[in-house]
Amino acid sequence: MLSSKIVVFTIVTLSNLALPRSFTFAQVAGSETHTWSGSLFDTARTDCGTEVKQSSSPGTCPVSVCTVNFGIRLPDGKFYKFDEGSNPKAVYALRKSRKASKLVFGYWQTGKVSSTITARVTGTLTSDTLNLDSIKID
Repeated sequence: MLSSKIVVFTIVTLSNLALPRSFTFAQVAGSETHTWSGSLFDTARTDCGTEVKQSSSPGTCPVSVCTVNFGIRLPDGKFYKFDEGSNPKAVYALRKSRKASKLVFGYWQTGKVSSTITARVTGTLTSDTLNLDSIKID
């Protein structure tokens, strides 16, 4: 009887040491809202063209006039896709931004990227997919 109490106490003690006090299991499930800043990219295209390959990381083609699936590449190299409900928010934000519209139109005209489109997004992360609450194009 005494040994079972010791084992339970030991397990509880080890789990308390392994997890920080501020940790909750909800954080793993992606229920908290966070803010990320980075470069927008087209998640549907895999071949960006020869002019763009040097200026873009593999798998992250720049946003074009045909982009319907968006993602964000963070400064540390991680990238996340937007969920289906977030893609229209990105399109709307691009249309509202005069600078971003010029960049997308310039890319469409020349096939060359003059600059990346940076954005600040707020939402929840589930696996590698973002569900956006808001997006602001810088």
